[in-house]
Amino acid sequence: MNKPSYSALTRVSTISRRNVPKVAGYEEIVTERMQDYDFKTHFRLHRSTFDLLLGKININLQNQTRPTSPSPNKILLINLWILATPESYRSVGCRFGVCKTTVFKVIRRTIDAIYEMASTTIKWPGATEAQNIISANSSTAGFPEVLRAIDGTHIPIRTPQHSSGTYINRKGFHSLQLQVVCQHNLKFTNCYVGHPGSMHDARVFRHSEICTDLQNSTLFFPEDSHLIGDAAYPLSDRLLTPYRDTGNLTRYQVRYNFKLSSTRMSVERAIGMLKGRFRRLKFFDSPDLAFICKSVIAACSLHNFCIDENDLHFENSEELSSGRAATINSENNIYNSTVTARAKRDRIARLL
Repeated sequence: MNKPSYSALTRVSTISRRNVPKVAGYEEIVTERMQDYDFKTHFRLHRSTFDLLLGKININLQNQTRPTSPSPNKILLINLWILATPESYRSVGCRFGVCKTTVFKVIRRTIDAIYEMASTTIKWPGATEAQNIISANSSTAGFPEVLRAIDGTHIPIRTPQHSSGTYINRKGFHSLQLQVVCQHNLKFTNCYVGHPGSMHDARVFRHSEICTDLQNSTLFFPEDSHLIGDAAYPLSDRLLTPYRDTGNLTRYQVRYNFKLSSTRMSVERAIGMLKGRFRRLKFFDSPDLAFICKSVIAACSLHNFCIDENDLHFENSEELSSGRAATINSENNIYNSTVTARAKRDRIARLL
């Protein structure tokens, strides 16, 4: 038996590390000299919001074992830059004076810290807040008893290493499905991500916890309130969808569809704001799907955190929501609506 050779590995390990030139002092420029407007443009948060966020996760970013590690301030700046731009880890590391490996490590540490915040930033409101939401939605477009809206969008990813075909969506690129539930002020109250892009929205919904929550009507839906969604979702007592337009709709049904569409625009605006603020969600060039899912939830958590601090982000961009067609996918027919759900929709249509 031939004796294995390790000489090549030994030779590689003895090569001295190359000292790559990096930009020096960029953190000081950002901290001391950059104007607030420029800070928001680059890092997508107001400086005051950044300081509050740093105060919340500072302890999680500290590395007690390596005193030479980047400061929590620099770590958070690096993370926000990564989320806000499609830049590579190498170029971001060069900008902030650290190596690519350091960027890789601190990004995961920061995403973990922000992900843990999601339990307090992404949550279903209580009964009192729910009544306020219903009143706000009713005054917006006149659609009654709307608690919040549901929608889905695709998170583009690189070709996965395994079962790559299942991740190709109907638009022809690889993606993960993100399903969100949003209230009138553009805050997310439920986020669900991870299913392949080829999976139909109705199936994603059936696998999500929000589908189970619909059954606990007295706990999550006060009185006769409901979610609203587009034609991709199955009609139920707690999830109202549009009438299928085959050219024979009554004027009540047409008005119902218009009112429902006008009310659910909040969730489309929220998705657009999320992707406009954190442009990394336009494409993740990473083979680690679990990390991508955690990063998406972290971005949703930051989205809510910013809204709580009145740090909104409006930017002219292309439509960033799901962009699905107006017709109902034939797969949706496997979920039959109930008689009571159709009766409820007809009753609301006559009232509008």
